[in-house]
Amino acid sequence: MIAVLSAGIVWLLCSVSPAILRTLWVVIVPFTLAYCLYWSPVWLGADPSEYHAWALVVVLPWFLAGAVSSAAVVWILHRRGSR
Repeated sequence: MIAVLSAGIVWLLCSVSPAILRTLWVVIVPFTLAYCLYWSPVWLGADPSEYHAWALVVVLPWFLAGAVSSAAVVWILHRRGSR
């Protein structure tokens, strides 16, 4: 879910923002999505006692999945734009 959402959002952001920000979107978008998705149950009232212990174990792989798909989108857009 994070990979697909990240790729879509990065594609939209790359189409409306300057090329210099593309590398920044690859990091910011997946991390924001992974962080928000992980902590949303706590924000909605769940017991936060176990969430702190598992945050790095869950957020990091979700972030990496999103970053890889986002980097692929930026790479494809870069190749398409250079032709």
